[in-house]
Amino acid sequence: MAYPRLTDDGRCVVLDLHGVRLAEARPLVLRVVAEAARRGRAQVRLIHGSSTTEPQGARPTIKRMLHEMLETGAFAPHITQALPLQNELLLALDLTATPDPRPIRLAECWPR
Repeated sequence: MAYPRLTDDGRCVVLDLHGVRLAEARPLVLRVVAEAARRGRAQVRLIHGSSTTEPQGARPTIKRMLHEMLETGAFAPHITQALPLQNELLLALDLTATPDPRPIRLAECWPR
């Protein structure tokens, strides 16, 4: 089974959601975005890949879930802007937190 990947260069956190089940994706994304904001990161890139279902399809996808989270304000406490792209969602974070240079690790946000 594939697992998500997380990288953190101190400015941008990249979370690749390939291999994550839909039920696990939402809490993981919320934890990563909150932790990135708390540690003073400028951006979070959520890589969801391209959806393989038609837009009106019955099967839910991570891409659709992320866009619904954006529309319903799930990221609102932490983001200032969002840019939905074809295969990812780019979030600009509020930079009021004091930067913490320690890299964010997947294990901190996705206990298995």
